[in-house]
Amino acid sequence: MATGGRRRAAGGDDRYGRRPDPYGAPDPYGGRPDRYGDDRGGRDGRSRRSWRQRVVLVTGGVIVTICLLGASVAAYALHKYNSIDRVKDINISSAASGEPENYLIVAVDTREGQETVNTDTIMVVRIDPKSDRVALTSFNRDLMVTIADTGKIGMINSAYNRPSGGEQVLIDTIRENFDIPINHFVEVNFQSFQQVVDAVGGVPLWIPYPVRDTHSGLYQYDTGCITLNGEQGLAFARSRYFQVQRPDGSWDQDGSADLGRVQRQQVFIQRALAKALGQVKGNPARLNELLDIGLANIRIDENLSLGDLLDLSGHFKNFDPSTLEAYPLPVTEYPPDHNRLLLDESAAEEYLNVFRGLAPGELRPGVVDVTVLNGTQGQSDHLAGDVTGALQKIGFKVEVPDDAGQLYEHTVIYTAPGQATYGQRVARHLTAPAEIQEDPALQPGHVRLVAGLDFTTVHEQPTPIDELVTPTSAAAPGDTTPTTAAAATPTTVPPPTTTTTAPTGFVVGEPPEGQTC
Repeated sequence: MATGGRRRAAGGDDRYGRRPDPYGAPDPYGGRPDRYGDDRGGRDGRSRRSWRQRVVLVTGGVIVTICLLGASVAAYALHKYNSIDRVKDINISSAASGEPENYLIVAVDTREGQETVNTDTIMVVRIDPKSDRVALTSFNRDLMVTIADTGKIGMINSAYNRPSGGEQVLIDTIRENFDIPINHFVEVNFQSFQQVVDAVGGVPLWIPYPVRDTHSGLYQYDTGCITLNGEQGLAFARSRYFQVQRPDGSWDQDGSADLGRVQRQQVFIQRALAKALGQVKGNPARLNELLDIGLANIRIDENLSLGDLLDLSGHFKNFDPSTLEAYPLPVTEYPPDHNRLLLDESAAEEYLNVFRGLAPGELRPGVVDVTVLNGTQGQSDHLAGDVTGALQKIGFKVEVPDDAGQLYEHTVIYTAPGQATYGQRVARHLTAPAEIQEDPALQPGHVRLVAGLDFTTVHEQPTPIDELVTPTSAAAPGDTTPTTAAAATPTTVPPPTTTTTAPTGFVVGEPPEGQTC
């Protein structure tokens, strides 16, 4: 088995024609992601990372966290637990014993000479001890949000960057913008990725042909099962100019672009976790060694007790890294600056619901844009305005109320095609049943509520989805036979996956059939 991470000769390129190690540069990570969230580079010429790369870069922190939660922690862990740097005086949510909890994991760059603490990665990991389910999502650092305690719009990483920000500001910003409760806080040093990979003896990957990336510093010319050390593992994870060498000695660029990169990174995360967990299961001595490495680069909230770790340890002894779920948050361009991003709220709801503990079909009022029309032909002059005000207090986004221009005996809610759940969210706040119909002219996320003669009141607490009663839209004229709305289906949503119908030839990591690595 070969080992990655060859050293170049001092003073210039080595015999393979490789460029100098990019990690000697003052700031190889200084770029910002472009509006697509990946690292194709931008007008400033600096490299940029996608959310998926950040998932990989913080794998070291995830490994440390899951090792702490899922390994056998005994007297040695008690000693080490007491040596962990604690984050005090933060207000975080509490969860009942045995219930799922959200861990906010922040990877920071604290290299010597920096005056501020810069947040490279912001991730939420949800751990369910009952099902052994682990899900994670990452927030792009260029994502524009309302910063807690300021009311100002800014990049999400500015909520944490000290000295102006901090743990509580970031926790509150995530709560207020995404409605995700934070139960625990973990900060890991950016360099922990390399250290943890080195600590477990590297990560084995199957590399069927020589590969390189002269930009990230990846150089692997041996083939077969290759163990990447921390330096080469990081270069592999960051690779966006991935090349393979053909039999004639020429180099071909990966034509699958982001598809191949995502596939490679997913393989690396799974194999890194498998390597770490495989070593600590039933081996307290190995755990001690990894804890020595990890605890030097980690801070946790003071509410995360040793008892919490012990309670969870039994549930994750047999955790399968292949079941790790990664949820990318869909984003759109921030109109004032195309180098910044906005969350695509409608598309992101089902993914965010994983971390809220809600069914995928559940919607927050804040993602529904409602226009109220008065369908009583003047019999209730202020009806549309009053209903608009009531819905706005609940949290719905509202437009200027208007008159429907005709009489509606019954209240009707119109939605964009395929978005009945948006209409249901509004209907759940109405005392009287409302028919839900599609209108192709409506934009996604928009709802038109026509308050008819049977309209009564708006209530703040939503009716449970399985108790919602609506008149059938297929009924004959005058027939308002009520039906019960379909309950929101599965309580979990499968993570998005990236697949390809034909092998790209550039995906490496998993050994072929009949080989082991």
